[in-house]
Amino acid sequence: MKKTIFKISGMAVIGAAIFAACAPVNLLNTITPSGSFAKAKDISFGELDRQKLDIYRPDAPKPKAPVIVFVHGGGWEDGSKDIYKFLADGFTKDGYDVVIPNYRLHPNSVFPDMIVDTAKAVAFTQTQYPDRPLVLMGHSAGAYNILMTLQQPEFLQAAGGELCSRIAGAISLAGPTGIIPLEEEPYITVFPDRFTGEDAPLNNVTGPTPHIFFAHGADDKTVYPQNSQKLVEKITARGGQATVKIYEDVDHIEIVQFLSRHFDGKSSVKNDIISFINSLPSSGNFCS
Repeated sequence: MKKTIFKISGMAVIGAAIFAACAPVNLLNTITPSGSFAKAKDISFGELDRQKLDIYRPDAPKPKAPVIVFVHGGGWEDGSKDIYKFLADGFTKDGYDVVIPNYRLHPNSVFPDMIVDTAKAVAFTQTQYPDRPLVLMGHSAGAYNILMTLQQPEFLQAAGGELCSRIAGAISLAGPTGIIPLEEEPYITVFPDRFTGEDAPLNNVTGPTPHIFFAHGADDKTVYPQNSQKLVEKITARGGQATVKIYEDVDHIEIVQFLSRHFDGKSSVKNDIISFINSLPSSGNFCS
């Protein structure tokens, strides 16, 4: 895609947008052990078919650790919670509970349906872990979903969830934020304002949010690193907490691939995420 900041490359080996049809991720999940967690599958957080989530509980829990809610990518028209065993294992082996929801996709969804569903999943997870804070994490389109869930808290409130007292922080992996308008389908159908209005994170830097860590590959040609950099600039200018790290020689796919135990030695992104989570407060008002 010429100028747009969101196009899924058909050459990607392991990518959120094509995970469901991609043999390499099936192989990766096959060689990923299941010994680090117990899995509860297809738990409904709403009445619709895509409003389901999986919960991975670690065999050796880390005391008082926050719960990680990971939202998959896929350009809002593809992707599934079912193909992230490798990611769940990457964090359950370190003692973290991991919750992975689905959300409605195009052609059965337009903005803000994906935000409604993500907010419902977060609110439901809060009921499952009433004494634990959450850390939201998403890749690509999923990163967009969590950013907007934080920036438009009315959706979380409508679902019965809480923002500043329950969400300790967030991690955006290669999230599109609206640095330029969307130009091609299906994005201009999914987002009628084409990222020029309240549908873009860059246009929602108004209220308090928890600390957000932005991780982006320098070689990302699908969602350019400027998406993260520009949003961090606006959040910090407002007085909020946001941190960005650009990883050299890392592309749009590798930023999530490196969360697998089989690849986490190839980049510091996994260790940086763990360090970020460990730096977050355990209680209180998480927003600024």
